[in-house]
Amino acid sequence: MDLTSRRLEVAGALQELERRIGAFTAALAHAEPHITLDGKSKLGATRRACEAYAAIDYRTHDDAETSQVCLGVIGASGDILRKARAVNECKEEFKALCAPLHRVQVRIPVKGEKTPTKAISAMRVILRNIQRSDLNLLAAYRKIPILDAPPARVTYTRANTRSVYRKSVEEIAELLQNLNSSAAMADRERLAALSRHVKHLALVKERYQNIRANILYARLDAKGRGRIQIAAELPLIYTIGRRTEAPEVRFLSESDKPDTPPRTRAAKLETDPFLQALPVYRYR
Repeated sequence: MDLTSRRLEVAGALQELERRIGAFTAALAHAEPHITLDGKSKLGATRRACEAYAAIDYRTHDDAETSQVCLGVIGASGDILRKARAVNECKEEFKALCAPLHRVQVRIPVKGEKTPTKAISAMRVILRNIQRSDLNLLAAYRKIPILDAPPARVTYTRANTRSVYRKSVEEIAELLQNLNSSAAMADRERLAALSRHVKHLALVKERYQNIRANILYARLDAKGRGRIQIAAELPLIYTIGRRTEAPEVRFLSESDKPDTPPRTRAAKLETDPFLQALPVYRYR
């Protein structure tokens, strides 16, 4: 892989993403949107929303693999919605460019370790090279939640989610090639001994808690839907149009508990993991 050319591509794509985010938040900041946000911050609601949309870097005390949460609903003009969609298109392009780089391991020199080099993802090497190690990729990939019709009611809920990825045996073998532990070596032997009839395995990510919004539309959207549920850790945004009534919004309370995760998907997997170095399970 030519990291030099990829570095230039990533730097250019990131610059374009930040430009589009800036155009969107600037337009929103100078508008007078209908806005309802959760929380009692001293900052104005529009300013808080703009900061949340633009927050794609880790702050000093942020945990890895997390991003800022700002709950709320914003009604804005069609021009602002077009800028929000342009941001989402750019986020999708940026993710498509960067996602393959996560799977490529590059060995770099390290000090104070048992081995002279350490394998890290090519994406992290590139971010170091362009001096953007503080970039929160989860936040950079996360799209602005855009509604296709004005909401009449929005109810926030917590949900427990566990991602299960159906991977071919060859894809799992490729992931193991980047690992040098004794467990990975044993896993490679275990894969090689699999029956040829086994074509796919399940790569399971740890369960995590996220926030979703149950939305009742004031009218049907373009797809004929009156209700939807979407991930909503950034303020929802919709075109005001002719509807000027603010939606009824129910934010989370301390008594709200995560929805019980569905068991149908997990039941398709064997109880114990098939591999040791990766959270991989066989299908029943």
